[in-house]
Amino acid sequence: MPKVGAERTMILVIKVLSLYLAAIVIMRLMGKSTIIQMTPYDLVAIIITGTVVSEPLISTEYMQTIYVLGILMALHIFFGKLTLWQWGNGFFLGKPTILIKNGEIVEDNIEKSRLSVAQLLSILRSKGYPKISDVDYAMLEPIGEVSVIPKSDNSPVTVGNLNITIDDEGLPIAVIIDGKTQYKNLKLLGKSEEWLIEHLDQHGLKEKDVLYAYVTDKTKRLEISKRTK
Repeated sequence: MPKVGAERTMILVIKVLSLYLAAIVIMRLMGKSTIIQMTPYDLVAIIITGTVVSEPLISTEYMQTIYVLGILMALHIFFGKLTLWQWGNGFFLGKPTILIKNGEIVEDNIEKSRLSVAQLLSILRSKGYPKISDVDYAMLEPIGEVSVIPKSDNSPVTVGNLNITIDDEGLPIAVIIDGKTQYKNLKLLGKSEEWLIEHLDQHGLKEKDVLYAYVTDKTKRLEISKRTK
């Protein structure tokens, strides 16, 4: 009996692990937008995926679940492709809704969006606009975010406005993380491991002494954060 119990436990562990990994793969294949920017079909896909994956944990329909997940993934990718067309985008995602225009709340659109004035004010404050009069346009986007376009008088001052020239160093690319060399990133930068070791030697450091180091892709300058422990 103990042997049978151990086998059942092992089968259950394998089932849970495989379904867990399958769900992660499905979410990855659905794309980053599924996690970052929820669309209606993203939300539906996530809910159904969670339901389908949990079903075999209390039943025996394992292979059927895998088939259903495959179909679900295919449908999600298909709907994602449809949104590349204007009619598909309008059907699945909808269009932006203007909530504020020229510093005035558009009451009809607020009601249609089922968004209270208090909620809108809270959103505006979180984006740094405590006064509605400072906002030129505010729009409720199809992904559920509220985009705010300030009036020109309240737009943040940029370097261009001040006629100041700033050197663009480019994207910082990690070459060491937690004492481990990132060889793919070195290759991307066109640098060798010997180049990195030479620069570390100049600072009297070894790879294991570095918590984080990066190289800017345009200036190729190495910046190092040493371990403190």
